Amino acid sequence: MKFWLESESGDYMLGPGTLRLLLAVAEQGSLKAGARAVGLGYRTAWDRLKKAEEGLGFALLERFSGGEGGGGSSLTAEALELVERYRWFVLGTQEMLEARFYEAFAGWSQTRPDVPDVKEKSAK
Repeated sequence: MKFWLESESGDYMLGPGTLRLLLAVAEQGSLKAGARAVGLGYRTAWDRLKKAEEGLGFALLERFSGGEGGGGSSLTAEALELVERYRWFVLGTQEMLEARFYEAFAGWSQTRPDVPDVKEKSAK
């Protein structure tokens, strides 16, 4: 299941792809390296983050340029908080939805031979 945040007007704010990109930027230290790590081109990654920033109303990256080691990027304090809240929400919600899904659909295929049976996930 995928979850994303939208504004009240339906504008995209944050989803799993952008979350992966932000985490990769934090780990790699630059947008270029983060984009490469998640299989995106630099321009696509840049556009995705700009769209998210416009929807959210704040910057997600602090960018610094030049110097001996070259430029780089890090997540803003707001982005770090957003990432943590989003991850917390998704983890708790995913477990609840999976349980509800199995409750609702377990055994359903017994009445529909064309549909494979939903098996209960084993306990972790």
